[in-house]
Amino acid sequence: MKEVLLVDALQDSLINYLQKKFGIRPSLDDSLAMLGVDSVSMAELTFDIEKMYGITVDDMMSVDTVEDLLDYIRKRQSSPAEKS
Repeated sequence: MKEVLLVDALQDSLINYLQKKFGIRPSLDDSLAMLGVDSVSMAELTFDIEKMYGITVDDMMSVDTVEDLLDYIRKRQSSPAEKS
């Protein structure tokens, strides 16, 4: 049950961040483009995500939706390479 709470905390954190950054409360199936993410804001988003979640972002080309972004962060946080 604890893992579910952590996942929910991550989801809430990301959605709250995106709402503050882009002024729209997104749902998981919303595209980042719909939120207004362009190349400049994607660079800012990448920097913020690295700082907030302690991960290294190297390629987010396959990230299209909020859920994709959430999955990307989860995978990076659980990756042994990220914990070194």
